[in-house]
Amino acid sequence: MIKKINLLIVVVLFFSVQHGISQEWLVPADKQNVKNPLEYNLENVKKGKEIFMRECKSCHGEPGKNNALALTPAPPDIASSKMQKNSEGEMFYKISTGKGIMPSFKATLSENERWLLVNYFMNFNPKKSPVLVVAPPIKATLSGRVDAGKKLVTVFAEFKNKKGEQEKLTETPVNICIERAFGNLPVGQVITNNNGAADFKIPNNLIGDEEGFVTFVVSLGEGFDAKKVVLGKAKVGTPKETPKLIRKGVIWSTNDNIPMWMLLSYLGAIGGAWITIGYVVFQIMRIKGMSKG
Repeated sequence: MIKKINLLIVVVLFFSVQHGISQEWLVPADKQNVKNPLEYNLENVKKGKEIFMRECKSCHGEPGKNNALALTPAPPDIASSKMQKNSEGEMFYKISTGKGIMPSFKATLSENERWLLVNYFMNFNPKKSPVLVVAPPIKATLSGRVDAGKKLVTVFAEFKNKKGEQEKLTETPVNICIERAFGNLPVGQVITNNNGAADFKIPNNLIGDEEGFVTFVVSLGEGFDAKKVVLGKAKVGTPKETPKLIRKGVIWSTNDNIPMWMLLSYLGAIGGAWITIGYVVFQIMRIKGMSKG
């Protein structure tokens, strides 16, 4: 009897959950027709995209790709008809309040940021003209050099035009990073001139390795298909200070930098090893003496 009751409870809970998941997400009538106070333009759509890439893409996937995270219910593709049937007010309300696996962003995003997200969503609405068009990446090439004397990184950028010819890539941001053990560290950005070139002035306080060497990495941003370029080591940075105990050879070069416990442990291990060797040799000699007797 108890088993039947438990089974009945499980079944009721299951269908209750399914009903809660499948029921339509209703937005209060006074929230449905609220208009976006931010202008629908390229700048606001770009800002909304930045927020989407940071906060939403991991669940909703890339717009138009139907590659949302495998959840129940599945997060809608923002370019889909399911998403675009919502009004601006409904989108804002749902972003703000959340429901089920959809978190509320009211506490983590400002009202302005939530409306910027709506602007980005509306870029995929069939009733609006898209202001941010996703075009195929431009094939480009980068090169560069480091002038240690002048403390300059000079970069050059070109791209292939529609005729397949190489042209100077002008008025384009180029990212300057330096290699670190756990990835590249951004240190600046420069804009190419009419010749496709740009100079980055190396800061005087830039930290290099133990000897002051720095490896620069230059790259183009979104919208370009270009390989990152790694520029060879140049002695243009301030030498990095390292604790004495992890400097090469310090532990074995002087006792002044060795903790007393480490020194005693080392001497104890060496002494124990010699005692063991002496004992083994003594036993061997003893056995030989007994065999002669």
